[in-house]
Amino acid sequence: MLQINSGKLYPNGVRRTNELRGVLYSNLLLMRMEDNAIVTQAGRLLQADAANLPRPIVYEVSEQFDDEPRVGVLISHGVQPYLQDFAAVVSFVLRVTCTPDPDLCTRLLSDKRSLGVMTPPAKLVRKVFDKEIIFNENDDKLLNGFIDDLIGLKRKSFLAVMRAIRTYVTGLHRVADDLELAYTLMVASLESLAQDFDGHTAQWSDYEQGRRQRIDKALKDADEVTAGRVRDAILKGEHVALKRRFREFILAHLPDSYFLESGPVGAPGRLDLRDALKEAYDLRSKYVHRLQNLPQLLDTDLSYRETIRSGNATFLTLEGLARVARHVILEFVTQQPKCQTEDYDYRLERFGIMSAEMAPQYWIWQQTGFVKGACRKYFSAQLGQVAACMLTKQPVTDMREICAKIEEILPRLRGEDQRASAAIYILFNQFVQPDERSAQFAEVYERCSKILSDPSIEALCLHLLFSITPTWPIASQREVLDTYFETRNQKSGLRVPELFEAGMVLSLAERYRGGGDTLQAKALLDFAAVNILHVGPLAMLATDFDPEVAINWRVLLPQASSAGVPEDMPEAGVKASQAGSGPLPAVEVGNEVDQSN
Repeated sequence: MLQINSGKLYPNGVRRTNELRGVLYSNLLLMRMEDNAIVTQAGRLLQADAANLPRPIVYEVSEQFDDEPRVGVLISHGVQPYLQDFAAVVSFVLRVTCTPDPDLCTRLLSDKRSLGVMTPPAKLVRKVFDKEIIFNENDDKLLNGFIDDLIGLKRKSFLAVMRAIRTYVTGLHRVADDLELAYTLMVASLESLAQDFDGHTAQWSDYEQGRRQRIDKALKDADEVTAGRVRDAILKGEHVALKRRFREFILAHLPDSYFLESGPVGAPGRLDLRDALKEAYDLRSKYVHRLQNLPQLLDTDLSYRETIRSGNATFLTLEGLARVARHVILEFVTQQPKCQTEDYDYRLERFGIMSAEMAPQYWIWQQTGFVKGACRKYFSAQLGQVAACMLTKQPVTDMREICAKIEEILPRLRGEDQRASAAIYILFNQFVQPDERSAQFAEVYERCSKILSDPSIEALCLHLLFSITPTWPIASQREVLDTYFETRNQKSGLRVPELFEAGMVLSLAERYRGGGDTLQAKALLDFAAVNILHVGPLAMLATDFDPEVAINWRVLLPQASSAGVPEDMPEAGVKASQAGSGPLPAVEVGNEVDQSN
């Protein structure tokens, strides 16, 4: 929010402002500054009470917008997002405790620690947790210079730096609670920058040696072009050489001045730091994957020593890791290109703004979005509307425009797009009176039926809704259903409403029961009971299963929606014996179509 509020992303400049004020709590003392205030591009700090801990500091900021006040325009974000971002920056740059939370500030400065942490935070990390830190002119230059550089970054770099700073500061706040988590967060703050900005291009030699050798052996008889394509495909799906990239990124962002600083105890040279960074990355991985503790010496008052030796390994202490992380982030901000203005759509990055998918009735009727790769999304949304119609009599959206486009593009579609389009066409036209259908309806309906004649999840959905038992072998029906549950959450998968998921499982269970395989039928009922949790009496159906009683999925529907199906529906395919046989029989809504669009 600090960069958005600077106005550099506003193409029309600043049009209105709000004056906001909030309170931060810190161990920072501003009494030596003029007017007891810190003035920066991102806001102003004023000392409120210098006598007590935690010290309240008033934060003032001029909130800026690039639009005029009118109905529907955001009036203000409130001061909270600016408080949080500014507190993180102040904490990071000045190595102080600064937070909008007075209780957190009190606890961090009190030497209290949780179970399992033996040493107070102030003994593990220099300065940050001291009871009093006096702000001076050098701090003023450092803070203002950093904020100017930070806001001057390109938006992508700014967002990455703010994530790293928040993670670093959060790691410091965890020193009193969980040393392993604190250490891991500080490593993660640097790793995030390394992965996004090291410019690394993966090479086959970066791949893990054991796996690389097995793949090379498997490809020994393949030609070079094929082998190269396989290796490239593997590399594109893998994050390789992460530990090495982590070390090289950090060492590239530590100037010689870092190693020549006077004061740090046990500071590592470049070679020792390279080895210590390897150990730091391993400690992070061991905690994330196995909750393994840090070496016990790292939870000891070492007089702010930056490294320790254990066996043949060099480890960074929390003090050493904190200094490394802070210098790397500072240097990264210095090295990154700056700009005065930037053409960037920031609207979804404002505080309190979230994006969510629109309900189908607002888009399912629009042709513009019905393109290659989106047909299954439309079919899923259509099924959702049909399920709501069957349960609560809600009308379905008028999709005649989509059906018109399907008539035009169906011959050019392939695979899942073609099947989904065919299913949409057949299903929607069950809601349309025969005299309102397209002149091409009979011809296209015939083509759609042929497309859906082979086993597929789209065809199985329509068989379910028309109460038709597929003529496919039962093993094919089972395979379609198993594949659906394996792939329904994949990017290209089709997600069916739970009502129809349950219906397809129960219909297959009935087919097994009718064929005498009661064990498979019962297993499917049990599967539905524990996997489809928000539909009807599935658990009761599994518990009360009687091999002599038919399983009817329509018991999941309200009584008014469980009517029979016309006898002219053939068992093969999903088409009616006469094109234009009326609305979907089991839904009982006639031609109730929402034409408000």
